[in-house]
Amino acid sequence: MDVGEFAAVRGDWQASLLDPARDLVDDLGACLTEQVSPGLVGDPKVNGSIAPINADLRFNPHGPRYKDHLLLRWWEGTPKKTAPTLFLRLDPGQIGFAAGVSFTSASCWRAAVGDNRAGDELRRLIDDVKQAVADVKQAVADVDIAGADLKRVPKPFPSDHPNADLLRHKAMFQLRWAEPLPAEVSTSDLTEFCAMRLVGLAGLHRWLVSELT
Repeated sequence: MDVGEFAAVRGDWQASLLDPARDLVDDLGACLTEQVSPGLVGDPKVNGSIAPINADLRFNPHGPRYKDHLLLRWWEGTPKKTAPTLFLRLDPGQIGFAAGVSFTSASCWRAAVGDNRAGDELRRLIDDVKQAVADVKQAVADVDIAGADLKRVPKPFPSDHPNADLLRHKAMFQLRWAEPLPAEVSTSDLTEFCAMRLVGLAGLHRWLVSELT
């Protein structure tokens, strides 16, 4: 789709996707601040909690000009770019959920993950989410952990460290999974459906906030 084609359907896009997304940011945000953390922030506008529909062509100049999905976020702390964040992604055929954080320096992350107490707690929280998703039996694939970009465990940690895989994260950590698009997607019940999943990430989100901010 080019600029002219999108301009022709922009009104439909706003009525069918953007306006409902704004309502979802507010409604779901109210649930999350009550059940996950009162510090979570949602801003129902594009470049706030709603990612722009236009693709960033700097990374793929010959790719699609517009995205085929809707990405929403609620974050805790400043700046938003590196704050612990809960994500909701709506694709044409599936819905995704995630909790994560980006960091400009890996030292704080490694200090937390390398610590026996904090690192063990993070591992337990990750395992709890994996088990909860498995129990629902709706995931399209296994729970994925993104961000382990380093090939080796960084010094001074040993290669056989209990959290070796987590120590290989260089710039971000994100736990995520996707499910088939539910029937609730076009109803007011979508808020409750999403809240149940994102509230299940509460412990992980709180760990990210307490250990990294």
